Amino acid sequence: MEKNIIGIEKIKEILPEEWEEKARELGAFTRARGIKSPEELLVLILLYVTSIGSIGGTSSILKSSGTVLLNKNAVYERLLNSEEWLKWLNENISYSSGFLSKRPEWLAYKRVLAVDTTKESSPDAEKRMWNLHYLMDIFTLEAVEINLTDEETGEKMENFKKIGCGDIIVGDRMYGTIKSIEYTTSKGADYVFRLKTDAFNLYDEGGKLVDMKKKIRRMRESAYKQFHLYYKFHGELKPIHICIYRKNETEIKESSWDTSENAKFYGNYIVVATSLYESVEKILELYRLRWQIELLFKRLKSIFNLDELKAKTEKSIRVWFYSKLLLAAICETLDNMGRFSPSSEFSFAFGEQME
Repeated sequence: MEKNIIGIEKIKEILPEEWEEKARELGAFTRARGIKSPEELLVLILLYVTSIGSIGGTSSILKSSGTVLLNKNAVYERLLNSEEWLKWLNENISYSSGFLSKRPEWLAYKRVLAVDTTKESSPDAEKRMWNLHYLMDIFTLEAVEINLTDEETGEKMENFKKIGCGDIIVGDRMYGTIKSIEYTTSKGADYVFRLKTDAFNLYDEGGKLVDMKKKIRRMRESAYKQFHLYYKFHGELKPIHICIYRKNETEIKESSWDTSENAKFYGNYIVVATSLYESVEKILELYRLRWQIELLFKRLKSIFNLDELKAKTEKSIRVWFYSKLLLAAICETLDNMGRFSPSSEFSFAFGEQME
């Protein structure tokens, strides 16, 4: 099959106007030692995260081009210095391409963080598996915290230490547990978590057990409901806001769920638990915003070997993470413009324009 070549000139067309100035301002491009321009630095980064995938391999390709001579240590240094620039590129490309939503007024002073975990494998012969846990700002794509653990460490809020007062954490069913709720609120943060099927009991203000199925069974399609209820922790009733959306027929057909009767029943609904007392529409819209992050990761996992982590230190993992996100944002943008398909391969060259 013929390789589809996308040159750096095509990519430059979708970059923000001031992308080169920002490379200098944010310390990514400081001196011309080995790398003569922000454009060459961008190519280095893209080589690192595409078919090359390693610092040593990137260095070898650059040397073979005959125009850039950087050893492994020099490549590594250039990558680490690019962290803030990569963050800026991700945010601005994603906004201009419509992948990120504008922050609603009611969240003007809040940091809203999507929480999730993805499995990674090492690129060595052993193919050891790891869990990559991340907290990412939904409106800026900033990776607030990234932790790499063994695959036995599950998805739980206790994996994160950098949440604080005023944050809003948005997560899927794996985080919809009393332990994660208690940990999050103990840090002064709020939460919006999708609930597992009957994850824990819910009570009214008098301590009487609530039958949620009975409460929501007669909801109309595309209808919203909310309930101010309680859960028990060490015997104490604690407030919780339950927001529910009844899916329509089309949405139900597109969903997948367990074969158990209980799971089939809840497959007709989106049930979210939160500590926020905003309208049910606002809460569920906030939960949907986390899908911005999910869509980028879907692209990464499917075609860019996100599951082969080569970075080791905390900073290098963040740079690898931002580089992969940038690649996803570029490909999504080019795909929407009709210039890229998931089966394409990237090729980059120093010193020449590739059409």
